[in-house]
Amino acid sequence: MAISPLLADLLQGYNTGKKTGALYVAVAEESEYLIRFYFNEGDIYSMSYGPIKGRVCLDILDYYRLGKVVYFEGLKSPTVSTDLPRTEDIIRLVSKNGKQVQIN
Repeated sequence: MAISPLLADLLQGYNTGKKTGALYVAVAEESEYLIRFYFNEGDIYSMSYGPIKGRVCLDILDYYRLGKVVYFEGLKSPTVSTDLPRTEDIIRLVSKNGKQVQIN
């Protein structure tokens, strides 16, 4: 049975747990891309959605229905998003849109 937590709650959990890895989020609309959050010791240091990187990924989250998520422990991003706000601010921004995701 799938559960549907808020994306912000997952991000907060990885932040609090000081996780290092990647959270991949499927977009419910047909898309070949995943939204990717990369963590280092709980801090989000990179985001991408296909060719879109960094802050723009946050700005477009409101326009998509989100689907299934999967977390990969220890996975690292090949790039760092230098334009991202602090992790706490990212979580606050994501919590405003109330987006849910699916965990199987």
